[in-house]
Amino acid sequence: MAEHLEGSSQDVANNFLKSDFWEPGVQIAGIVRRKFQSVNGQCYAVELDNPVNLNGEELRDVALGNLTGLRMAVQAAGAEDLNVGDKFTLECIDLQPTGKGNPRIDFRIEIDRR
Repeated sequence: MAEHLEGSSQDVANNFLKSDFWEPGVQIAGIVRRKFQSVNGQCYAVELDNPVNLNGEELRDVALGNLTGLRMAVQAAGAEDLNVGDKFTLECIDLQPTGKGNPRIDFRIEIDRR
C-alpha cells in the first residue's frame, strides 16, 4: 500500500521548552512523537495534552531538549531513554544551582510505555 509522508524541520524548531520555562510546580503531560539529535544531544518532539504558552503562543507541539535533570529522572524511573509512543507526565520539582549559569532542573516523571 502506498503511503505519503510529509514533515518539516520547523515543526518544533522554535518550540523548545528551555530552562527558563521551568520552575517548581510547572507540569506537562503528553506523548513522545519522535526523537532527534541536536548539537546538545537527544531531544524529543512531544504532543502535549494541554497547550503551554511559549513565546506568546499557545502550543501543543513542543520539544524537550537534552536536560540533565530530565535524563536523571528518566533513568531513576527505570528507563534508559524515552521512546516514541511513551505517554508521560513531567513536573519540575526544584532548581539546583550549578555554577555554570543555568540551574539544573530537577524533575519527577511518570512514563506509561506500551
